[in-house]
Amino acid sequence: MPESTPLPRCLYDLNVDAWEDGLYLARCRFDPAQMLDDAFSRAGVTEPERLRRAVAKRRCEYLAGRVCATAAGAALTGDTLTPTLGDDRAPRWPAPLVGAITHGNGRAAALIGHRDRWQSLGLDHEAWLPPVRAARLAGEILTGEELQALDGLNDARRATRITLTFSVKESLFKALYPLTGQRFYFQDAALIDEYRIRLLTTLSPAWPAGAVLPFRWREEGGGLLSWIQVPVRQPARP
Repeated sequence: MPESTPLPRCLYDLNVDAWEDGLYLARCRFDPAQMLDDAFSRAGVTEPERLRRAVAKRRCEYLAGRVCATAAGAALTGDTLTPTLGDDRAPRWPAPLVGAITHGNGRAAALIGHRDRWQSLGLDHEAWLPPVRAARLAGEILTGEELQALDGLNDARRATRITLTFSVKESLFKALYPLTGQRFYFQDAALIDEYRIRLLTTLSPAWPAGAVLPFRWREEGGGLLSWIQVPVRQPARP
């Protein structure tokens, strides 16, 4: 999104940060109650036909994510490049970008890199789950082994661990679905510790069960931001 383009009323607090490893992260806040018919045109983002009859919340989330992606992409390349919407509803990234988008609870963000360096990226922001809700969702999100790892933790620490697990698995899906074309679910991966996650199912020959990926996370905005970076594989040296 060009700097001279004003944000529509439903979006605010847009900022872009140079991230580690040559990545850029853009964030903004959004308010669906302020979503007007001209919001997409004011932001310079094309609204997909399938989205035009959606509720204001869904349209505003999409717009906020694309504005963040455009801003981060412009910081990386100097060009105005906006991901489109694929038939599977996943972002389609224009060359040379690769990235991931997250939105929810009035916050949106996009992490963008160059495809010469990264195969894919995953990003997710989650508000901290309250202990009661975390306990209710634990069986859906965690594997049996992950549930056992909660033993001995108090309610607050259990909720923190469950929120982290949920977020990282969301980031993992965003990172690996574009590479494999395979949908997978919470029980198909498990956290090893607070920095690594293991696949429990084979998604492709390049991504078999047992593959381990590092992830990063930090507290942010009343919750946490998690991200996964899949580097371009370098050819083996003779």
